[in-house]
Amino acid sequence: MNQSDSMKLDEYLFNFTDNNTEKLKERFFELLILYSLNKNLNLSIQLEDLLNTTINFLKDSLKIDEFCFMLLDNNRKVLKVWTADKATFEAAKDVTFNIGEGISGIVVQTGEPIMIQDVNKDSRFLYYKAKLPNIGSFLSIPLKLSDNRIIGVLNIHKKEINAFKTDDRIFFSIIAQNLANAIERARLYEKVQKEAMYDDLTGLYTRRYFFENCYREFSESVRFGKTFSIILADIDHFKYFNDTYGHPTGDAILKELASILITNVRHSDIVCRYGGEEFAILLPNTGKDGAAFTADKLRTLVETNLAEINKSKDIGKITITAGVSTYPDDGNTVDEVISKADKFLYLGKVRGRNMVVNSTPVDSTPADKTPVDTNIVSENSLLQDIAQH
Repeated sequence: MNQSDSMKLDEYLFNFTDNNTEKLKERFFELLILYSLNKNLNLSIQLEDLLNTTINFLKDSLKIDEFCFMLLDNNRKVLKVWTADKATFEAAKDVTFNIGEGISGIVVQTGEPIMIQDVNKDSRFLYYKAKLPNIGSFLSIPLKLSDNRIIGVLNIHKKEINAFKTDDRIFFSIIAQNLANAIERARLYEKVQKEAMYDDLTGLYTRRYFFENCYREFSESVRFGKTFSIILADIDHFKYFNDTYGHPTGDAILKELASILITNVRHSDIVCRYGGEEFAILLPNTGKDGAAFTADKLRTLVETNLAEINKSKDIGKITITAGVSTYPDDGNTVDEVISKADKFLYLGKVRGRNMVVNSTPVDSTPADKTPVDTNIVSENSLLQDIAQH
């Protein structure tokens, strides 16, 4: 290469760099934005966190004031508003589109983005079914996963016409794919969390969730000087029902019992399937007497209601036995309190079942009074019973 050619190349490179500086700056800025988005999305594993991250990103980083995310429902037939800027959400939160309906529905149907620089010239645009008339230009991007499944759309709209750059279609498609994968990841995480939280058969909380809440309640009780109680309940002779009438009948009993328990406790109480035919209830801020009263109320309801429910099946009376313990009366740790409730449950089984056992003595009734007929019995009276036998 001679000197003249070298000078021409230098001049060309100088002119190219000078002419494309702004474009290079834009590309670099876009890369920074995408890097920031991915970093923040990776930290958002719950939908609520992802929602806040996404809104802040669109408003703060991209300076987008009007946007709307629409996601397909469980049947994958209808688009519904998931989140949007405040004004759009208030006006269009109840708007839905079928697949193929309006710009959003067409984008889901085809899987391709649509950019409209002047919506007045496109009859397909429906102004969110007349809920948002003040829109000039519109960009709808499919929320497409890595496997090309589409879960919804990201809509960006502006009051002015011709408000989008040609490159916006590509840039926002990249953003939309990242957001789609983050949404799906958060959904899967919440699904796993929900499955770990609920028992498949009864719909009650799981043993793991019960323990998590027990430890949380214990920490609060230690810190603020509160109390809490635990009920452990077991279906009497459940093996007999399973062996005699079959597991489908046993499962039906478990589900019916679960329904009785969950509908007859406070909203703050945690009812779980502890294992097999055993159930556990955490009663926050509840002392010994209150917990024993609740347990016996549930015992009575089970005996009465399950007998009525299963009358046509002629399977005999179904009852439960329960043990009740309280912090700090019956232990200084969660394990100690639960262990005591389990001990009382065992004592109830030994005594004859269909009763509630706690540590409140009932054998201290004054001599001049007739003892009240009750199914709530004390540890002391049961231990004496066992010793005599």
